[in-house]
Amino acid sequence: MKTQNFDDCCGIVSYSFEEYSLIQTCPVQRNHVKRARDKKTKEKLGTLLPQHTFIATAELTQDSYDPTNGETYKSGNVFLVDSHTRREFWKLNESNALPEKLTSQHYKVASIANLRDLYYTFDNTTNIEKSADLAYGAGRFLGIEFKNHKLYQVTGLTWAAHFYFKQQFPKTSGYNGDKLIDAIQVFKKELKFFDSFNWDKKIDIPHPLRTASLLFLKKYNCDEYSRKIIQRVFQDDFAAKDSNKRLDAVTHILEWLKDKDADFASNFKTIPILTEKFLYWLNQAYLEDTTGKERLEKKGVSSGILDIYARISKLEFDDED
Repeated sequence: MKTQNFDDCCGIVSYSFEEYSLIQTCPVQRNHVKRARDKKTKEKLGTLLPQHTFIATAELTQDSYDPTNGETYKSGNVFLVDSHTRREFWKLNESNALPEKLTSQHYKVASIANLRDLYYTFDNTTNIEKSADLAYGAGRFLGIEFKNHKLYQVTGLTWAAHFYFKQQFPKTSGYNGDKLIDAIQVFKKELKFFDSFNWDKKIDIPHPLRTASLLFLKKYNCDEYSRKIIQRVFQDDFAAKDSNKRLDAVTHILEWLKDKDADFASNFKTIPILTEKFLYWLNQAYLEDTTGKERLEKKGVSSGILDIYARISKLEFDDED
């Protein structure tokens, strides 16, 4: 079998701790500040060991434009590829010692896209990220960092992407970093709206409701009515019954969340069913607010909505808004 030499694209570089502290953070990265404060990180890194001093870096060999943030990175820029969490942990002064020098596997890349590919390849061989970490990195690549960390729980997002554009998002889960970048980009406006207000802590916003809410906001282009409806749901803002003792659609959703029936068994198989149910009530709320449509009554323990699934399935969501 033939051998191959990679001296032209990788090598070994030593950095003093001061030099290492100034290396530019990789444009795609997990929430390393949060991870650095994790108890498990302190247990792992509290005592400095020789293996902690081996890192990875990458250098751009030519100017590279990043279309997601409009920034052009210059040739010669060096980025940290591995050891972001270690670096943040060492800033906390909770290690018994700091490394005097660090030894880097130093790579050369031609573009930011190649840098991202290297990051995910390297990361997969060292410490596989959870989906929330991948979402954090994907958001950071797009210049987005959510205040509400629940938005890094991606199940609702990936199902919404799948329902919205199955050709581009054929899977409902198991997204890598690049695919999460695409999904967040599609729902960027809607996710930023989710992050613009505080969610009520007393109610749980299940993933099917998040999926339905993303599709609902996308359908109506995040207009004033759709934003008001979603904010009411997420903030537990119920309304009184009307003269006929009927609840409005938002309050129906809130009542269902607080008093879950047998149809609410949330698992992989029921996600589409629950999403359609939530979509039905969100759509009803929109019609109540915009056209004055009559409020509806719940009928029986199943809420009388199962017979309308086909109708909800026919709601059309534009591919682009």
